Amino acid sequence: LILLDSLLQEGYSKALDIWSVGCILGEMINNKPMFPGKHYLDQICKIQEVLGTPTKQELSFITNPKAQLYISSLPVRPAVAWSRVYPGKDMRLLDMLDKLLSFNPMTRMVVEQALAHPFMEEYYDPQDEPVAKKPFQFEFEIDDLPTNTLKELVFLEVIKFKKCTSQVL
Repeated sequence: LILLDSLLQEGYSKALDIWSVGCILGEMINNKPMFPGKHYLDQICKIQEVLGTPTKQELSFITNPKAQLYISSLPVRPAVAWSRVYPGKDMRLLDMLDKLLSFNPMTRMVVEQALAHPFMEEYYDPQDEPVAKKPFQFEFEIDDLPTNTLKELVFLEVIKFKKCTSQVL
C-alpha cells in the first residue's frame, strides 16, 4: 500500500510507515505476504478482500479523482474479521493489526499509540522512548558513496559507539 498511499494522496506521511508496520506484523504472524498483488491495482483488490469496501468517509482522503473512481467501481465486499484471517491469535495482536491497517491514513493509529498499545506492554517503557526533536536527515546520499567509503564510515561509527558505551559502563 506504500505505492497505493502515494498514488491516492500527495507525498509521504508517517501513516505510510504505520501501514508498513501493520503489514510486517501480519507477515510475521503467517510468514507470507498479507496482500500479494501482482500489481498495485490487484493489490487494492487483495486489501479489500480483507478490509472490505471502504466507506465514502474512508475514501475522503483520496485526492486523485481517477483513484477514487477506480476504488468505488470495485465490487462491494464485507470486512473479514482478523480472528478469521489469523485464527487462534492473541486478541490484543488482532486489535493492533486492525488499528495499524486502517484504509484511511487519517484514522490509523500513530506511533505513540502503537507503542502504548496493550499488545506492546511487555516491550514498552514510556520512560525510555526518546522522541526526536526534528526529523532525521542524511547529510549525504549513502547510495552514491563507494563501498570502501561506506565500510570506513560504518567502522568509525562502531568505534564511536564502543567509546560511548565503555564510558557508560
